[in-house]
This record gives sequence, C-alpha cells and structure tokens, in this order.
Amino acid sequence: MDEAILPVENAHEPFEEAHQPSLFDAMQTENMVTSSQSSSKYKDILSQPAAGVSHRQRLLWLQKRRAPGLWAQCDECSRWRYLPHVLDRHELPGKWYCRMNPDSTFASCSAPEYPIRMRDEEDLIHSEYNAGSLVMGRVEGWPWWPGMVDDCPDTEQYYWLDGFSDIPTHYNVVFFDAEDVTRAWLAPSDIKPFKDRKKVNIDLKKNNRERIKVALKQAKEAEKMTLTERLAKFSFVGRYKGDINSPKKVNKKEIGKYKELFERKFSVAMPDDEISDSESVPE
Repeated sequence: MDEAILPVENAHEPFEEAHQPSLFDAMQTENMVTSSQSSSKYKDILSQPAAGVSHRQRLLWLQKRRAPGLWAQCDECSRWRYLPHVLDRHELPGKWYCRMNPDSTFASCSAPEYPIRMRDEEDLIHSEYNAGSLVMGRVEGWPWWPGMVDDCPDTEQYYWLDGFSDIPTHYNVVFFDAEDVTRAWLAPSDIKPFKDRKKVNIDLKKNNRERIKVALKQAKEAEKMTLTERLAKFSFVGRYKGDINSPKKVNKKEIGKYKELFERKFSVAMPDDEISDSESVPE
C-alpha cells in the first residue's frame, strides 16, 4: 500500500480534449421526466442554486437533485422506455423487454414510444453508472477497492466526456475508507459494479486487510440506503471536512492551447471565443 498514493483532496482530471455539460444540461440528462411525473419536479430539476452560495453549498444543492432514472431500449421492439426507479444499467438484465417495465402504460411493445424533446435528446449520454452507483474501483498500485460514483467538486459532474462523444471515458469515484477521504477519475475498465465484487481479486494483504474490511462494511451499509441517504453520508462533500474551494480558473491563453489540440485531433474548426484576457472561466 506504500507504492501508490490515492488522491486525498483533489483527483487529477483526465488529460483529454474534453467538455463537460453545463449544470443545466446535466440536470436534464440524468433526470429526464415523463408525462406521468409532475411538472413541479421538472421545474425543480431545471432550477439553479441561489447566487452567492459557497461552493460546498452548491455541491450539496446539486446532490439533492441527483435521482435514479434511465432510458432502456427494448431488445424486441427497439423502443426506448424511461425507468425512473433504476439507478444504472447494471441493475437490469442483459436482455430487457417492454414487458419487464413496472409502468403498465409502457409494459408492451405495442405501446408508443414516449417522445423525447430534441433538446433533451441532445443532452442524453450513454452512461454505465450514475451518481450514487456502488462500485469496485482500481487505482494503479492499489487493490480493487469499494467506492461510489460521485460528483467531482471541480467539474460538478460525475462523468467525463471526451470531444463530441456521448459515452463517458471516465467516472469520478470516491472510495469508502475509515481513514482518508479519497477519490479518483477512473476509466470504465477500472470499475466493476459492487454487486460483482466476488468476480474481482480483492488483495487482502496484512497491511490493508482491516482497512478494506471496514470499507466493504461501509459499502454494504450504503447498499441498504436510499440514494439520497447514501450520497448525504458517503459522498466526497459529505465526508470531507476541509475547505472545498471553487474550481480553479483558466485564462484565454490556456483555452487557446486546448482549442488547438482539439482542432488537430478531430480536424474541425472551433469558433473563436469572445473572452477577453482579463476574463476567465472554470476549468
């Protein structure tokens, strides 16, 4: 356990020509609602935190709006159905059919597909995990360790998109631990659902045996909680007692550098930014 150091306060973001959805878009993406859900909830989803709140308060505001819900495609009719009580795709069987839908209105292939607004469709991502998903994560030099997908305090998002892709290349994982509050951006290949933990080799060496046992106990405790309770108790913002500052800023020169890298990689021309040298934006 001495050969590697898990990030304690700040995890390094993936070094890619990447973009993150705005907070507004992210709320639409993960909390898409159907006609059976109230309009008041939809308005709450699309609201914004009050001006002047601290960064910690902003993260807590975001956390309270994280909710289960995903779109699943029927393997028989290819229609998409919204499942409001499913947290991530690993809760579903390998093959999923309309008849498995608990909502009787859409539990048949003959039921029409609920239309998705163009704006919402653009914001959808093909994500394996959601905020609050329990996982086993692997960091180089460390054994597989129980963790939870969680919002990154720097990006205010739990997934990372590279370029124009709608498939996350990394997920932000906070690790269960009685000692430190640690997190890291992990590629999907370094993440497994917590329910499949017996399929990974958990290296219980003498110097980490008790620590992993405690972490597994915490994960099993989180497994029994509602999503809201789980995030409130075990998220980074819920456990880390130090200061959580606003994301660092990048200037126009740095933006230009990454813009050039992006244009070379994807052979596209990006529009010129209207940002003055005196202005800056969150990284």
